[in-house]
Amino acid sequence: MKIKFLPILLIGLLTVMSAMTSCLDSDIEQVTYSSETSITSFSLGTLHVKRVGKDSKGEDSIYTDTISMANYPFTINQAMRTIENKDSLPVGTDISRVITNISADTNYILYGKISSKGGEAKDTLWTSTDSINFSFAPAEGLTFKVLAYSGVMGKAYHVKINVHQQEPDSLQWSQEPMGNEFASGALVKQKALCVSNRIYVFGKTSAGKAVAEYTTVSNGNPGKAWTAIELPEQTDTYSATLCQGNIYFLANQTLYKLTDNGCESQQSAALDQLLAGIGNSLYARTPNNESYVYDVQSNTGDTESIGITDFPNKGQKILSVNMPVSYNSNLTRSVLMGYNSDKTDGYGFVSTRMTNDKMWSTYNYEQTDTFRCPNIIDPSLIYYNKNLYVFGGEITSKDYTDYKSPFSTLFCSTDNGLTWEPVQEDMTFATGGTSFVDLYNRGKNKGESSYSCVVDQDNFIWVIWNDGYMSRGRVNHFGFLPKWE
Repeated sequence: MKIKFLPILLIGLLTVMSAMTSCLDSDIEQVTYSSETSITSFSLGTLHVKRVGKDSKGEDSIYTDTISMANYPFTINQAMRTIENKDSLPVGTDISRVITNISADTNYILYGKISSKGGEAKDTLWTSTDSINFSFAPAEGLTFKVLAYSGVMGKAYHVKINVHQQEPDSLQWSQEPMGNEFASGALVKQKALCVSNRIYVFGKTSAGKAVAEYTTVSNGNPGKAWTAIELPEQTDTYSATLCQGNIYFLANQTLYKLTDNGCESQQSAALDQLLAGIGNSLYARTPNNESYVYDVQSNTGDTESIGITDFPNKGQKILSVNMPVSYNSNLTRSVLMGYNSDKTDGYGFVSTRMTNDKMWSTYNYEQTDTFRCPNIIDPSLIYYNKNLYVFGGEITSKDYTDYKSPFSTLFCSTDNGLTWEPVQEDMTFATGGTSFVDLYNRGKNKGESSYSCVVDQDNFIWVIWNDGYMSRGRVNHFGFLPKWE
């Protein structure tokens, strides 16, 4: 049946019924047919998705998965007459044969069938068993119209099916390092911090001089140059710690705050090591191995009644990140991580503390059998995408023989640093361009910690190499457009 005859037949039927009604007695109720032409719900059935997996030989292999798309909601904008899914369908979804489920004011639904790319849309009566090719749809989508019981053809809806073009949870890196060389030359003993739109790197030059350099970052693009800031003699570049938007560090056991023009000393006791900044509190370690808390707002501090005896040696790099506590938005957890030089074939150092705790809690991995933090030379620690990740140089733990090489993998923790597992998919290092192993080894020859890492406000991960050039990475979904309400 040609659909173009349907309205004619329906209108003819309505005309006959109207004539019959006029011949009846005046006390017979007349029937008025609705002119409503709205689509009230739209959903998808089961679709095929092409995926990449591993075959028996461990090589990439393409296979097809069949997935129900019923849980992907479609938003209907009745004012604009648009229908679109908020959450894009998985990468590789085949939308050339789509079964749709539609509810409307009538059962007479027409869609603009397109048989070839760029072809003309032809009105076709929709049924629930139709396999519709959305891959040929124009940018605005396929048209769907509802024929009212009154014979009125409704205004067309434009239906779009959005499909991800990138794996949302995949970490993508720049092909080659970007940016510029450090103003002071190559730097070792690096530690990087991010404040607003600036990346700061503390490090030492080939002559042993401590410097801090910064560059701007915006939308994943580095600034035109690094700017150097003079630091006091005997600055411990590993001590650089962020607290309440300011950077603090130690030089000759004195606490300093970094400023745009240099630095200024703070009133505190003699300190040997800065550990973390949580809220207004800057946590440190005294020469007597006491825990010290400095209030950055009041510029006062005091020792705690606990000792610090199970931390890495003073002068070693300790990394810290802060993360929210899921069950209480008023609490913050700080996680510390470092290389265990006292037992190189053992496990890395991890300790945690929350804002309401009275002491640091260091994990005793000797009492666990699996999933212990690897002992990584020149480690990096980041809190990213709601998880903790560690990576870096060689792994000296005897349990991790498959991951000995530098930058071989990232290890992830979903339980505040208690257990760690290597990441096999999605969160991996760049495979194209100059390898991270080569970039790391170039700097390693010049001294320890010849690279550093930091996450900026736009969720970009920056790995800063020995010369100042940076590799940039980000999980794809952080770059997606915000979902509408």
